[in-house]
Amino acid sequence: MRICTTISSAALVALSLLLGAAPSWAQALDGAEDGNAPRFGQSLVEPTSPDEGAPTVDSPSLGAVAPKQEYAPIILTTVPAPMVVELFTSEGCSSCPPADALLGELVERQYVLPLSFHVDYWDYIGWKDRFGDPLFTQRQRAYAEAQGSSMVYTPQMIVAGAIDVVGSDRKAVEKALKTAYTRNTMYRIQVAHDPEGRVVAHFPEAPIGVPATVWLVTYQKSAESKVRAGENAGRDLMTYNVVRSLQKVGMWYGPATEIELKLDPAAKANSPDACAIIANQAEHGPIIAAAAFNFTKAW
Repeated sequence: MRICTTISSAALVALSLLLGAAPSWAQALDGAEDGNAPRFGQSLVEPTSPDEGAPTVDSPSLGAVAPKQEYAPIILTTVPAPMVVELFTSEGCSSCPPADALLGELVERQYVLPLSFHVDYWDYIGWKDRFGDPLFTQRQRAYAEAQGSSMVYTPQMIVAGAIDVVGSDRKAVEKALKTAYTRNTMYRIQVAHDPEGRVVAHFPEAPIGVPATVWLVTYQKSAESKVRAGENAGRDLMTYNVVRSLQKVGMWYGPATEIELKLDPAAKANSPDACAIIANQAEHGPIIAAAAFNFTKAW
């Protein structure tokens, strides 16, 4: 299996893939249903071990936001605190289609929030990725810097904002998910229309230590591209949860916080299917909160 790197020419890397079923802890969480969020304003911490089971609405509250009754909650499309998986990919990279397919499988797991960020640094080799964006490349480079690396490559998955794995290595991805679930503390956030009709996110009071940057992401649930040039010439490529926009909307310092989700007009013009909120410690550190919801339910 080959990965593409920007440090040297694309290299062939032999990796053995173990194409096994998801671990039992993951399978146990796959049965979560939409609308599984707690009462609006309740803020909970997710379990830190898969043995403790999937997030439930009966978990004890560790601090509550008390919004007005006029707030209208927006139903989430994942469990209230999903594990975020970010795939950095490109239509111009011949190593990426297997990773795109694997991300498509992760979409079926409601305890995971998979997002596909198309980078633009392979556009020069013959095919311009229509979903590529310099902002997404910048995000990938910022992750590398935060993790003490100067190298970026495709396909790369960043799990929970902290674990770097080759995006097509199924065994490594499953291991990273399990590690992140047992190690990370995830806080529940909730989304609503406030009395003025604005879309807002409520963050609980929590001992987060390092302030978190809050990002608003819009994405398209699936897309097909007929590639006519470059390394994937002649192939029809499918990609899933394709990110269309990324914008910084606020900071969370630890106290209970309400942040308005102001969507850029350009992001709305792309007619996305869904939105996600991601809170990274610092700017590109570990992810400590996330949520996803349908675009049409909000705007």
